[in-house]
Amino acid sequence: MNRSYSLQDLELLMQVAERGNMSEVGRQLNMTTAAVSAAIKRLEKALGVNLIERTTRSLRLSAAGETLMPYLQQVLGTLEEAENELGNHQALAVGEIRIGVPSDVGRNRILSSLNAFQTLNPGVSIIVQVSDLIQDLYRDELDIVVRYGEPKDSSLIATKLCDNRRVLVASPAYVANHGPIKRIEDLVNHNCLLFYLSGRLYNKWQFETREGSVSIKVAGNRSANDGELVKRWAIAGEGIAYKSALDVAGELSSGALVELMAGHYEGQPSPIYLLYKERRYQAYRMTALIRHLKKSFA
Repeated sequence: MNRSYSLQDLELLMQVAERGNMSEVGRQLNMTTAAVSAAIKRLEKALGVNLIERTTRSLRLSAAGETLMPYLQQVLGTLEEAENELGNHQALAVGEIRIGVPSDVGRNRILSSLNAFQTLNPGVSIIVQVSDLIQDLYRDELDIVVRYGEPKDSSLIATKLCDNRRVLVASPAYVANHGPIKRIEDLVNHNCLLFYLSGRLYNKWQFETREGSVSIKVAGNRSANDGELVKRWAIAGEGIAYKSALDVAGELSSGALVELMAGHYEGQPSPIYLLYKERRYQAYRMTALIRHLKKSFA
């Protein structure tokens, strides 16, 4: 067989199959549509089959293309694993990824992971959307979202990055000025720093105690729709916050914040999940990033 095609030609076919649009693939890779089309034609000529069915309005894999795709995924996947072992897997991870992240974990945990990923994969461009609203993959045109809590959307693929719980925290200055909290019920006498989740004020805090589950309605003079701002208020001594343990791990370690009633209760579970759309042909840049984030959080 005359193998007059390149690895890039095979990767381009994968991306065209995923996107269904040669112009979009060319734009992401800074190539002309003609160059993408020429790569597909080289493959078709070498293999002696039509891989793409083209009309004036649509583009899709032919029956031969559908047959080839699982083998192509396996071959490219095996090659990627080998290159990972050699510390050079840059050729296969190219293109654009749009990722939505919550404010705290995005800025303080995921940003460094994305920086490391792009150092390994300079062919990938990443667009980050930071928001404490519940981001929607379809509405917000995202490829991946990171969310707190057990996912409810069964139409998406969910991968747990780590277990996590909420913790009560305040600054040492706040504790010194207002005294320690001996019971959860004492929270009603303190200034609690609140945040909005998708437009809804989160002012009913839930805990697990030796006696069972308990929830308490709290109040305070400050609230925000940004978790990072709530944490900064807590560090400044403005009140008590109920935060993800992962978000305040650095401040607890440095002493900027202290955990209240540690050992007397367990905070509400808040595991962190990675969600993405189910696709028949997953782009390798997506596979590589998902693997990287799982390893980073592990």
